[in-house]
Amino acid sequence: MSDDREASADLEGLSEAWHDFLAALRESRQPRRDPGDLSLAQYRVLAPLVPASSLRVGELAAAAGIRGPTATRILDGLARSALVRRTHSKRDRREVRISLTPEGRTAVTAKLNAMEQARREMFGKLSKDEREHVTRFLGLMSDVVGRL
Repeated sequence: MSDDREASADLEGLSEAWHDFLAALRESRQPRRDPGDLSLAQYRVLAPLVPASSLRVGELAAAAGIRGPTATRILDGLARSALVRRTHSKRDRREVRISLTPEGRTAVTAKLNAMEQARREMFGKLSKDEREHVTRFLGLMSDVVGRL
């Protein structure tokens, strides 16, 4: 096979793997059927509540890197599933504070543990050289995505 065709096949394989990765990432952000099984998007909104007793919706949105209306929509579903509690401020009724219910705290902790376990398993399968290559690649990807 010529070098051009080999390079083209390599790029095609890489492109296909990239699309598969993005599809899996999109799927991981979708709400789950079991209310206690958080999507990544739900987890990112709730994770800042673990060390805090409560936060405003805007603070949660900022920490998750999303807009306020998106955070509100996610929190609506989490409230219906009894994973968060909304409380209006006594000083300003427009201010809504969000706190985790015991079930919500359990769900966030379970998701954190599952993600840590998955990372350990995934990275544990890589050789030292592969981990170094992946680390460099992820750094490059962070730079590229940051410019998009």
